[in-house]
Amino acid sequence: MAKKMRRMRTFARTASKSMEKKLVENAKTIQKDPSLILPDYEDRISQKYFDKVKKNLDKINNFYDNSKKLEKLSNKRGLEGAFAGTISIANSAKAPYLAVAKYPTGDIAYAQRGRAEKEKLIAIQYFDDPVLRLLGIKDIALKKNLNIYSWDEGYVSTGLEPEPPKEFINFIVKKSGLTLKNGVAICGDLTPENVKNKQSSKKNYLRIYWKSGDVIFAICEDCAKSTKNTIFNITKYLIEPEISKDFIIEVIDKVVKKEGSEHDTLFLNDYLSGKLNDYDFIKKNIKDREESLRDSGEKVFILDGNSYGLDKDEFISKLKPNKYEKEGLDVILDLVDEPVVFNNTSPNKVLEKYWNDHGLEVITSIIDDEEMSKKFHNLDDKPSDILELVLNYKKRQSILSELPQYKSLPPLAKFVDNVSRTYRTFGEKNAISEIKNRPDNTKGKSIAYAFLLAFGKGKDKKWQYSPVEVEYGEFLKEYAKKLLESKPENYHKSLQELLTNSGSSENIDNCLV
Repeated sequence: MAKKMRRMRTFARTASKSMEKKLVENAKTIQKDPSLILPDYEDRISQKYFDKVKKNLDKINNFYDNSKKLEKLSNKRGLEGAFAGTISIANSAKAPYLAVAKYPTGDIAYAQRGRAEKEKLIAIQYFDDPVLRLLGIKDIALKKNLNIYSWDEGYVSTGLEPEPPKEFINFIVKKSGLTLKNGVAICGDLTPENVKNKQSSKKNYLRIYWKSGDVIFAICEDCAKSTKNTIFNITKYLIEPEISKDFIIEVIDKVVKKEGSEHDTLFLNDYLSGKLNDYDFIKKNIKDREESLRDSGEKVFILDGNSYGLDKDEFISKLKPNKYEKEGLDVILDLVDEPVVFNNTSPNKVLEKYWNDHGLEVITSIIDDEEMSKKFHNLDDKPSDILELVLNYKKRQSILSELPQYKSLPPLAKFVDNVSRTYRTFGEKNAISEIKNRPDNTKGKSIAYAFLLAFGKGKDKKWQYSPVEVEYGEFLKEYAKKLLESKPENYHKSLQELLTNSGSSENIDNCLV
């Protein structure tokens, strides 16, 4: 597809002295050597067309000192008319009023003379600008299928074949601001090996292979935020009849099911025409591919445009869940049979998406208790909080299952056992709250104070106890601590020792289940 040249809008303004001086000097320069406005060439095809143009320019230049003749010739529409109008500036040495054309590279001020096309006038008056001078011959080049290359130190036509000079290739690579390594010009976040082989990287990226230049340009999505439109920045220095044949433009992503599978790159016309910059071109393709994957029904894990294939563990890791969310995600994502695609999300948001369909299965897989699972699932809490409750419940049940089981414990023994089990399953804070349920007698209060001492809280509560209860409590402290720290196999013995040393006659052997 031929590259379309953008239309320019014009308006007028008074020329500054420096601008006027530049245009006059340029006019004098090309009057001395009209060939400066044409590219160099050696091939027969370029010679056929540009020799003719050069001959016509030389004829017009014969009248360089004839103002009336130049004025008449400037009414021609083509390059010859623009040349005649421009060298008339050299004669008058004046260009007080300029037209201004709006162009993608910026405003361009030029002297309007005669009826020549503005593009031709601009090309001749800025013959030393590598981008603007292409405007003068673009119509010839595109009509005759010529390939033209323009840079700071050269201006060349290679005829029907795209054969950019080495100096031009080096110029373009330098202009790109990328680092050239092994024929690949890349930003700092990519590697030549990945780009050459079209392999996915840590970031989605734009890949442009310039066939005739044998160079690959690659820019990741983050760096693309500051590169504007790379294909325009390259091709504004050249004219090729079929840009899309010489430049292979692709978006390489991580939105793939497995290494080696590829997606078509869409929106190329919008990118080539400048409607999309690098970043928007990448993101629009990624969004389209994500939507296609959602519609495909094939399971794949994708987060923020990065695909982890079927690697569930890596996907979960990138979500950075807490330990409760991690266990829930590990189960629920095994149950999901569709593409898992999220952007800018949280672990809880992922859980919420599948909770109604699979939440009960997740809970049951953790605690293996259908009735309790239903109770948890019916809670009006977010999945992350429910999972924390479920996993803490499982932990408590595991702890309690290892302890001796009792039936009909006497009051004092029941109080001591409740404090100890609460500590093991809910922690110190809840155990201290359970101490408030002590029997209202000396033995009960003495054991309660012993527990407070074991938790390091006796000093704060000492005023609530009598001297006798404090003394007994201090004596029983080590027995209470021993019970709290005892292994399951020693729990019954430690409980009985605490009761006995408190002066209680309660015997709990016959209470064991």
